[in-house]
Amino acid sequence: MGDREKESWKLRLSQRLKGFLGILIFIFLLLTSRLFFLQIVNAQEFSKQSAENRIRINPIEARRGDILDRNGQVLATSQPVYIVSLRSVPNQDLDTVINNLAALLQDPELTPAAIKELIANNPYRYQSTEIKRLPASDPEAMATVTRLEEHRQELPGVNIIEEPQRYYPYGPLAGHLLGYVGQITQEELETRKEDNYGINDKIGKSGIEAFLEYYNDGNLEMGLRGKKGAEQVEVDAANRKVRDLVTLPPTPGDTVQLTIDLKLQQTLEKAMDQVIAATKKQNPKAGGGAAVVLDVKSGAVLAMASKPDIDPNDFVNGSYAKKASYYNDPRLKPLFNRAIQGVYPPGSTFKPITAMAALDAGVVKPQDTIYDTGRYWKPGGITCWAVHGNVNMYRGMAVSCNTYFQWAGELAGIEKIDDVARQFGLGQPTGIVGLQGEAKGILPTPEWKKQINAPYWDRWLKNQEQRIEKKYVDLLAAAAPEEREKLLKQKEQELRQIRAEYQINYNFNTTWQPFNTYNTAIGQGDNNYTVIQLANYIATLANGGTRWRPYVVDKVIGADGSLKKEYRPEVMERVAVSQEAMAQVRQAMLAVTQSADGTAAFLFRDFPPDIKVAAKTGTAQTGLAGDDKNSDFHGLFVAFAPYDDPEIAIAVIIEYARHGGDSAGVVAREVFAQYFGLTDILNKPFYGVSVE
Repeated sequence: MGDREKESWKLRLSQRLKGFLGILIFIFLLLTSRLFFLQIVNAQEFSKQSAENRIRINPIEARRGDILDRNGQVLATSQPVYIVSLRSVPNQDLDTVINNLAALLQDPELTPAAIKELIANNPYRYQSTEIKRLPASDPEAMATVTRLEEHRQELPGVNIIEEPQRYYPYGPLAGHLLGYVGQITQEELETRKEDNYGINDKIGKSGIEAFLEYYNDGNLEMGLRGKKGAEQVEVDAANRKVRDLVTLPPTPGDTVQLTIDLKLQQTLEKAMDQVIAATKKQNPKAGGGAAVVLDVKSGAVLAMASKPDIDPNDFVNGSYAKKASYYNDPRLKPLFNRAIQGVYPPGSTFKPITAMAALDAGVVKPQDTIYDTGRYWKPGGITCWAVHGNVNMYRGMAVSCNTYFQWAGELAGIEKIDDVARQFGLGQPTGIVGLQGEAKGILPTPEWKKQINAPYWDRWLKNQEQRIEKKYVDLLAAAAPEEREKLLKQKEQELRQIRAEYQINYNFNTTWQPFNTYNTAIGQGDNNYTVIQLANYIATLANGGTRWRPYVVDKVIGADGSLKKEYRPEVMERVAVSQEAMAQVRQAMLAVTQSADGTAAFLFRDFPPDIKVAAKTGTAQTGLAGDDKNSDFHGLFVAFAPYDDPEIAIAVIIEYARHGGDSAGVVAREVFAQYFGLTDILNKPFYGVSVE
């Protein structure tokens, strides 16, 4: 290479090096300016963002309001619980955190796989996933909390917060009436979108918990639900709290005081449990029942029970999953409130209605006598359970003579019976204040019978006509021309026969028949009422004809002690039945317990003379598919006391009890003994049923 070429090469190299140097200087200047921009120009903004990344705003759950009995005894309250939850952590650390958490919780059901499943099932991944609840009152739970706190460094993303959790100190007692709380659903969120509910909130699902969950009409805001608070805290990079910044305390929910008497409720349920257990030994189908106790002078519910039980604690402490098969039993239906939702044939407890109808219509006098041979003598008449010979209204009620009440019912007429039953609230919701989902029941009337049966027979005719039409379409298509006329005549003949059969069945099944009146008059047939309707009708009869609206809630008291709302007795109707007729029927019901052959005379023989009980027993065919009409019965009992100045009324049903007196009647006996303070009578073994 020549000198000239060497000089040219050095010149090009020098130019390239200068270019590279220029690029390096440009990059350095760019990085320096960016660093200056970040550290000097935007230092304040980034400092603010850094601080915000270390700040958390956590909601503070409000304590739900207490539910009290009429004497201030706590039936539902809240107790502190520690909630262990897990926020998102870097993917590479998640498995480690989960393994550490599972090891420290020492819960065989919360394996690492189970915790991962909880996280995967959380529909809102940006929020914490609840892993476990630890009651603050449980020493073992507190030991677990302490263990977790000691290993905080190994648990980034794990939070432990204290919240109030619903607690029912008496377990299943009055479970259906109190109701329970549960996780809010998406549908409930939509319904209450203006009430500031969140996706993790608990909400009342049934009973009082649902009825008084939250109410705000602009003038009055009240409910068991309180108002959440919030805390602003500083956390470190592992999401551990460093210090508290600002705290806005929550506002507790309102206190709700009920009309229920705790001791009376306990007595009622204890007696029901023991009678049902005894009944189950006789009939394995047994297991259910319901009862309602009312103040006859106001409509206040003093006690109410539905069996089998529900324990509202199961729906908040995690026990539900273990008992799911029990709560979902399709036969026993524990979640079903039989006291207000179940409808039952009343059996002979309906007979006071028939008696009032006949007396008020003037077609029967109390001393009018018939002779019972064991069956009503008219076509379609129903047998009596015994031969009673000469009976008037008083003895007919005392011995529950079916023949007498068929006779009285026929004389009164179904229109009068229905009118009296309607006035006393049968076949219609009572409108009870405090509970939702009340059933209507069935008060059978001629109009009702036609309305129910006419569509069935219309469909039957249509199906039969379609069957014949299809049959002859195929026959006519395959027939020779000379056979078609014969087939068409056969078709018309079959259609005429079907239409004639339809007309006979339609007329019979849509027209009220004498046997329908006989059945209705003795509480069988299509009669179906709720237990609370039966209790309210007896209370109305006891007080002389004022039908009150039953109510369970007495008052709502604010967190500051102020009275927010008081529920007062409300008259629904004053019956038009004469006072004389009602007085005579009350006297007849007294004969049920006072006459030597009264069906409930054995129940109250040891009651003091100043506490006389007027009652009516009932034994009703269940009317359910698959039940034996000769052996499967429900036992019913209705009563009020004291006879001379009534205070309380009761209605009880024990499913699959063969007789009302020695099943439902035993429950009523215990309730009356408790109410009137008859301690020498209360809880002593009685008639084969130990109520110790």
